[in-house]
Amino acid sequence: MGNRPGRRRGTWAIVLLAVGVKTLLAALIAIGVFLPPGGYDGRRMGGEFMAPRSPRGAEIWYERSGGERIHRGDVVVVSDPEGADGVDIGGRVLAVAGDRLSYGTGDPTLTLNGKPLTEPYLASGSLPSTVPFDVRVPEGRVLVMGDNRGLSHDADYLAGTGHGTLPAADIRGKAVPKPTWLLVAAGALALGALLTLAGAVVGISRLIARRRTRAPAPPWGGG
Repeated sequence: MGNRPGRRRGTWAIVLLAVGVKTLLAALIAIGVFLPPGGYDGRRMGGEFMAPRSPRGAEIWYERSGGERIHRGDVVVVSDPEGADGVDIGGRVLAVAGDRLSYGTGDPTLTLNGKPLTEPYLASGSLPSTVPFDVRVPEGRVLVMGDNRGLSHDADYLAGTGHGTLPAADIRGKAVPKPTWLLVAAGALALGALLTLAGAVVGISRLIARRRTRAPAPPWGGG
């Protein structure tokens, strides 16, 4: 008993379509579950204010989110309305609404709510602040400082309006590890689409082959 015309191609079509559709669905589900509402954005550090962990030229990725999702220790990107050409600034959130952060000349650390603040991201031997201050963070604001206190202009903010605090609403997002999973998901989307298309092409070719085989043979001519 011979094989039906196009049977092997039909099997391949089913396999390709099944794998392609499953790959597409898995990638779409992963993106829907793990992609933050605002998505991601990348940038390179334009200065040394976050050195040594993020020196000039270092690539950072941040999750676009509002200030309501920000916690102490987060590295954030903040819209700076007073900056030149609207350039954004970055820094680390050290205190949130209700916190009291202070520093006295000669203190070995900053003091957060009466306790020494451990800051392992500071360069060895660097001062925790270039100026003394004592700030209680108002509602709706955060206190952000650069990791490289000598170059982060914290003294300007601490002495200016708001006493070093910024509106939480000005936070554009917080730094996250490079979202390589998103690149994998995008690759899976492309692969799933390719497999699905290939399965459809193979399936159509099978149908064409079967129709040609089923076509009646032309009548024999003769007298």
